[in-house]
Amino acid sequence: MQEYNTIIGKLLSGIDRKKFKRIVDKYKGDFAVKKLSCWEQFVAVFLGQITGASTLREIVDLIKFHSNQQYHLGIKKDIARSTLAKANGTRDWRIYRDIFFDLVSKFQKTKYYQTTELIKIIDSTPINLKIAQHKWIETTMKVKGLKTHVVYDLTNETPVYFDITGARTNDITKAKEIEIEKGVTYIFDKGYTDYNYWYDINEAGAIFVTRLKTNAKIENIGELESSEKGISSQKFMFTNKHPRGGKVNKYAYKELRKVIVDREKDEPLVLVTNDFYRSDKEIADLYKSRWQIELFFKWIKGNLKIKKFLGRSENAIKTQICIAMICFVLLQMAEELKTVFSEISIKNLLKIIGNSLFNCLRIREYGRKHHKNPNQLQFAWTFT
Repeated sequence: MQEYNTIIGKLLSGIDRKKFKRIVDKYKGDFAVKKLSCWEQFVAVFLGQITGASTLREIVDLIKFHSNQQYHLGIKKDIARSTLAKANGTRDWRIYRDIFFDLVSKFQKTKYYQTTELIKIIDSTPINLKIAQHKWIETTMKVKGLKTHVVYDLTNETPVYFDITGARTNDITKAKEIEIEKGVTYIFDKGYTDYNYWYDINEAGAIFVTRLKTNAKIENIGELESSEKGISSQKFMFTNKHPRGGKVNKYAYKELRKVIVDREKDEPLVLVTNDFYRSDKEIADLYKSRWQIELFFKWIKGNLKIKKFLGRSENAIKTQICIAMICFVLLQMAEELKTVFSEISIKNLLKIIGNSLFNCLRIREYGRKHHKNPNQLQFAWTFT
């Protein structure tokens, strides 16, 4: 019988420790550090995310309670609350953002990552904070705090890019910094209306599906065609070559397609796309799937503790958001857990393992040793 490490050990094994160290060295995260390394800080906050700890005291007590596991997790000794608080406030949060990028790159090379018909949703979510406790925050009419900008891979149900900015950073400004991949379908809402951005997506060989603003200056081409009940489409082109401010609309007088979806109580939903091959219903369903990123935001805020933060500084809050995103990807990468819980979604997996992190996952062989049947090799949870 072969015994595997603890569940928390399996989750953390998805991180390349050598790459982790290189990223830490890049930002001088462990420079002149005597008490708590970046790895120990990461494991501590990670444990807090998985177990739902809401305070630093809960995290340090958890680590102290499992003192016999500290060596295996790379923790040298018990962690003081004040030491962890100082690390969260001073260690560069970009260390953990870059570790997320490395993890995503690694995940995309696994057998679980599907590469056929990639569909990605671009959106942002506000992280609202109280001005009285966070004097440094930016404010707008709708957001008081930070914005987390995310590219969500709908095909594989995981985020593949994110960044954190102040509330005043426009969504489209951050979107233009994201590399456009050929063959990918991008879905986003009206907040990303920029005709030149759409043009760049088209020129890169990618597809976009978004909403058309009511004040857009367009000229319809041909007749309105109805394909299904309540759904119709029509070709059109933009007619404003110079929208405003001396800018040039690169998409002016180039053919596009709009899909109109009737709604019972609201005005019709007018979608725009450069896809001339999918059916009207498929385009409508694609935009409808944008709701999945909203569900992701709701779940990660509720389950991975990015509503209540462990610190008040900008760096501490960004660090906690980054580690929450890392946590989600590590759950996606946990092959043994996926094998055992093949029918369980990532959204429910966290709830199941939250109280079992220090238990063991064993491989149990059934049958005689001299007659090994691969169909008799089964996985089983054993709590020891």
